[in-house]
Amino acid sequence: MLRPLVSVTSHGLYAADADMHLDARWAPGTVFVSHAHSDHCSEAARIVCTPETARLHDARRGAREALTLRYGETAVVADARVTLHSAGHTLGAAVLEARSANGTLVYTGDYKVRFNPFTPPTVVPPCDTLVMECTFGEPRYRFPPDEALVRRLYAFVDAALAEDAVPVVLAYAFGKGQEALWHLTRAGYDVVLHGAIARLCELHEALGHGFPGPGTWARYKKGDVGQRVLLTTPSTRKTAMVQKLERKRICQLTGWALHPGAHNIYKGCDLVLPISDHADFDELLRTALDSGASQIYTVHGPPTFVHHLRALGLNAEHLAAHPQDAGEPDEAPPAAPVGGQLSLGME
Repeated sequence: MLRPLVSVTSHGLYAADADMHLDARWAPGTVFVSHAHSDHCSEAARIVCTPETARLHDARRGAREALTLRYGETAVVADARVTLHSAGHTLGAAVLEARSANGTLVYTGDYKVRFNPFTPPTVVPPCDTLVMECTFGEPRYRFPPDEALVRRLYAFVDAALAEDAVPVVLAYAFGKGQEALWHLTRAGYDVVLHGAIARLCELHEALGHGFPGPGTWARYKKGDVGQRVLLTTPSTRKTAMVQKLERKRICQLTGWALHPGAHNIYKGCDLVLPISDHADFDELLRTALDSGASQIYTVHGPPTFVHHLRALGLNAEHLAAHPQDAGEPDEAPPAAPVGGQLSLGME
């Protein structure tokens, strides 16, 4: 009897034919690290990832022995031929394809199909078993076109500057922060960055992924913003950096902008835009259908998403909570209502 292509151990998802865990914070042996967001980095002795993720992982969690594969490159790992493809989520983010005598396993990790200025287009190859992230696996999470959202971001900045207020844009330090900066500098805005975002922007540049002009960017210096955009992390919204600005307008970038309770979650923000580095509901459905998989497992999202897949005639199952099922720091699901109001989970 053929062994299953994927299972769940005490350390998380395990691809037996490749003899590696998938996005495990720690596991014996080898761990595939899909990207370098902090909750996907690993303490394992050996990791498999792209060269960009290896560099970012070193900076965020320390150096590891790493087997690095560029997009489209294949290596034999245990009993499988492993190939990495672009996931479109962040710089270096990868989809794992593991082919063996038992069949082909594809693990998406966190991904999106929409444009990312730092990655090639996303590739989710045909497979027998698909393990897919489904953070936004509810019909309400259908994001408007990126072009429309970016135009709204520009309009927000223009309106704030016209009022002699500082446009404050809140975005996660890695991924969304760099995408926001790319769009802002391309449109000619000058930007000052929170140090955590700036450090990762410097790493992007060192890896050959710079930011277009004519706008400029610089690290934030206390009290020195001027007629520039302040791009900072959500956790600083209530700190002196933001609160002591005499005049300000605040915009948060998050897919949870489409949550029914968003107006309560993001009190104090003038605008919340559903700019996300995750696939939306329609992208998730299209991925599942296009994969041709005879077995689909969903992770990192609502268990109810499998009902939508089954309605399309797909064999789908949600894997029970495991060490990586908490979502991204910037895309963690809103917490249950507390005292009649919703509160945001991790930022």
